[in-house]
Parts: sequence; structure tokens; C-alpha cells
Amino acid sequence: MTERTLPALDSAEIPDRPYRPSVSRLRASRLLRQVVGVREEVLDWVPEERPRYSRLGAVVVNTGLLAALSLFVALRSVMDGPWPALIPAAVFWGLLILSVDSWMIASTHGAMNAARLRIFVPRVVISVLMGAVIAEPLVLWIFRPAIHREVLDERRAELDGYEGQLKRCNPPAGPVRSAECSQFLVNASESAAALQEQLRTTRAQQDQLKAVVSGIEREYDRLEAIARAECAGTSGPGLTGVAGDGPECRRDRDVADQYWHGSGLVEKQRTLAGLNRTVETLTAKLGDARRTSGQQVATEISTKVERKRAEQGQIGILDEDRALEALSGRSTFILVAQWLVRLLLIAVDCLPVLVKVLGGTTSYDLLVWRQLELAKRLHDKHLGVREQRDIGVADIRIRHLDYDRQYRVAQIEEADRAGRARHEHDLDAEIEELAEQLRTQRAAESR
Repeated sequence: MTERTLPALDSAEIPDRPYRPSVSRLRASRLLRQVVGVREEVLDWVPEERPRYSRLGAVVVNTGLLAALSLFVALRSVMDGPWPALIPAAVFWGLLILSVDSWMIASTHGAMNAARLRIFVPRVVISVLMGAVIAEPLVLWIFRPAIHREVLDERRAELDGYEGQLKRCNPPAGPVRSAECSQFLVNASESAAALQEQLRTTRAQQDQLKAVVSGIEREYDRLEAIARAECAGTSGPGLTGVAGDGPECRRDRDVADQYWHGSGLVEKQRTLAGLNRTVETLTAKLGDARRTSGQQVATEISTKVERKRAEQGQIGILDEDRALEALSGRSTFILVAQWLVRLLLIAVDCLPVLVKVLGGTTSYDLLVWRQLELAKRLHDKHLGVREQRDIGVADIRIRHLDYDRQYRVAQIEEADRAGRARHEHDLDAEIEELAEQLRTQRAAESR
């Protein structure tokens, strides 16, 4: 039988690298996969999965960058100062979200069947919550032009209402003392108010005295008319109809004169003239005081309005949120648009877990699962070996202890027997010595 010879292999047909495992040499891709906890020594057996996990790592990195941008935008809305000072906080937040997403993805490798649902559901919930937190500042940032216009309009309307209330509560005639205006009074000069009160009091006195003077004058004119008619001989009720300076004529004139002197009309007219001059003087002073007080009130109102404007400060994230809510209430388009953007950003923030869920069970997952199962079995075997070894060592130690105990018991028993033997020997020797003494004594007595 002739020996068959194998054909020689051409060296060109021998591959330079083995088909499996296939080691990756792209460092950037390896770094992206390390972000999601991929073990390269396992992935080397399924190199076809590398693009999937490299892109998954890129998704996680982009989510961290989006989180950093979101916090940067939020901090810019609520804090003053140079923007470079906000970068460390934004970077820290981005790294935090990156680490959480990395943990959520890495903890799902090797999940199979029912375990996938138990693992993925809480991770999807966590992703949605983080996405909602990250998305809100970005939503406000996207609608910022319209939001800022709304905030400025609201602030302008608030300032206009505040200024109008100040003017209504502080008219030129003097401040309005009411519960509605108790918080809107300004600290202006009180001279105009004092003059107004003095003028009001003087005018009341003037009107009262004018009424008294008018009554006296009418009564005196009536009495004087009766006296003239009586003296002229005019016929009528209460008149004699006899002309001349008769008794009735003189009596009526005396009555009119007595009423004139008794009423104090001249003094009252002099007092009324003084009140008229006082009213004119107070009216002139009040005009000057009102002009001065009006300028002071206007200055105080302007100061309060400017202080109110300063208190409004920069537009913050809460102002933007209220403005967006107001815009959404007026416009269905903005309401739908802002929720679409918010849901889109939440979905983008959830992409790391969603990509893993939608990707299903991969060959890498299967290899990781098998390796985990193998690791469990090896660990069980290792524990069994350790158990048997430790049990053997314990048994040997127990046997040593038993042997040592038996040896020590035997030594004690042997020492006890030797002690009893020595005691019996000493006792026999003592008895023999006493017997010998007794024999000697008896022999001595017999002689």
C-alpha cells in the first residue's frame, strides 16, 4: 500500500490573522465601547457586533453632552456672572448622566428572556425621568425669543399697572387715604394737603358766615321796605296808608335800625371779607404747593417704578416657564409644538436604553450570558473544591485531636497505674519492715 502525500499549502493561502478571535485595532471605537461596559475579549469572537456597540457608546456620550448643555442653559437663566464659571458644573452634570447611562447599559449585557423585561423596565423609567429633567431647560431655550417677548410684555404691563395705581392713589389734590391705596402712598410734602385742609375749613366758615349775612341782609331789607312803605303812605297789610313821618313810620324805622345794630351785620361783613381774602390767599398758595407737590409725587412715583423694574431682575427659568404656559394657553400651535419638542428631547435622552431594548438579544449578549453561566458553574465547582479541601483539613485536624486526646489519656492512665504500683510497693515494703521489726522484737524477748 503506497503512502499518500498531502499537497503542500501555499503560504499565500494561510491568513495572517485568525478568523476568530479578531482583535480590534481602532482605539477610538474601543473607547466608545468601554463607555457602555463592553468586554473586548468577548466581543473579539463576534466582531460583527462592534459597529452596534460603538454607536451605542456614541449615543451614551451624546446624551451626556446634551445633559451638560441643558444644565448650562438652565444655569445661565438663573445665575449672573461670566459663563465660563458655569462650565465645571455643566461638565459634572454631563459626566453624572453619562455614568448613569453607562451603568444602565452595562448592567443589561447578557440579559436573556424574562430577565430582559425585569432589567429593562426600571431602566426605561429612570431614563424617562432623567430625560424630563434634561429636556425642560432645552425646551425653554428653543422657544426663548417668544418667551422673552412674553415676559417683557408681562413686566411692562405690570409696571404700567403699578404706576397707574400710584398715580390714582396720589392725585394732585392729595393722597387718597383708603385701604386700597394703603400700600401705594408716596412720601411727598404734606404742605399741599395741609393747605387743602385749611382751605376747606376756611371755605366752610366762609359759606356758613355768608349764609348768616345773607339772612340778616334779607331780614333788614324786609324791615326797611316796610318802614319806607309806611312812611310813603303805601296801602297794604300791616300798613296805615298815611304818608308822612308819623308814629308808625318812626316805629318801623326804629325796628329796622334796632335789627341792624343788634344783628352785628357790619362786624359779620368785615369778618366775611377777611375770610374771602384768606380764601384767595390760600387758593394761590395751594396752587403753588400743588405744583411743587406734583413734581415731588411724580419724582417719587418714578423712583418707585424704577425700583420695581430693578426688582424684576433678569429673566429667570421660572419667568420663562410661566411665559411658556401663558403662550401655550393662547396658542394651540405653541402648546402642541412645545410638547412635541419636549417628548422628542425625552426620547433622545432615553436613546441609550431604547437602542439597547430595540436591538434585541445580540450575539454578544449570548456570549456574555454563556460566560456568566460558565462563571457560575466554575464558581460552584471552585466552592466545591474549597469545601472538600476544607472538610478534609478539618477531618485531619479532628483525627489529630482525637489521637492527641487518646495519647494524653493513655499517658495519664499509665502514670496512674505506675503511681498505684509504686504506692503498693512502698506499702508492702513498709509492712515487711514492720514485720521484720516485730520478729526481731519477739526474738529478743524469747532470749
